[in-house]
Amino acid sequence: MVGQRLTADCQIVSPIESTYWWAGEIRRSEEWLLLMKTTAVRFEELARCVRGLHSYEVPQIVAVPLVAGTADYMEWIRRETIPGSGE
Repeated sequence: MVGQRLTADCQIVSPIESTYWWAGEIRRSEEWLLLMKTTAVRFEELARCVRGLHSYEVPQIVAVPLVAGTADYMEWIRRETIPGSGE
């Protein structure tokens, strides 16, 4: 996803223990949390990519808005998620 410029970066937090309802019962699973920074424009394409690669029927794919960030960091995210861009 980074190579396709769908996200500027991907951080992996693992392992985490998740407890959730699924198919009418409470389940527990060891999972990995991926934090990816992208733009609103690229979100749907990123979500499709994640869904296509994920083993879950309903993977957790959510957008958490960046309400503030340093100008240079926010520009870096924007610049690195432009299709076809390169250094």
